[in-house]
Amino acid sequence: MIKILLPISDYIKTRKRLWLKLFPPILFAGIFIGLSYLIPVQENLDIQGIFSEFVSAQVSIIAIFISFSIAIISILVSADNKNIQRLRETESSDGTIKELNGKPLTLFQVLLSNLTYNVFVEILYLAILIVYLLLRAVVHVCVLRYLIAFSIFCIVHILQILLETVIQMYLTFWRS
Repeated sequence: MIKILLPISDYIKTRKRLWLKLFPPILFAGIFIGLSYLIPVQENLDIQGIFSEFVSAQVSIIAIFISFSIAIISILVSADNKNIQRLRETESSDGTIKELNGKPLTLFQVLLSNLTYNVFVEILYLAILIVYLLLRAVVHVCVLRYLIAFSIFCIVHILQILLETVIQMYLTFWRS
């Protein structure tokens, strides 16, 4: 296996009911597509201009998310205090986490796995956004609704994983 994909592979292998994490993003993207067919578009509306602004805003937001996630990973990996030591020693009792190679994951590994997976998704999505900027001139306006729906899927998925990570950190330190 290519080593660069190892964090994504480990994330997928260690999560139970992974399909449940995809349900909310699919739901939001589906609602957008449905509404885009039901709500008429105003005449003389610059759809491609709006799409370009939407993508440009997302590029900035995703860049901030990447920075935030990498900063948290750096803090987690480099910190050496009793809280981090406890994270490294305490096995996860979360019912949504599977063992990896026959060994239970520690809370530290779960958090690191979530953050690393999220960075990979964010970087991949940033690359897709750059492609969007290049394609906007050649893509028909009708296709833009599907590109926006995919963007909604990605944004909701990224936010969901970030929120899950923050909740795991909160509960870890709240229970101590």
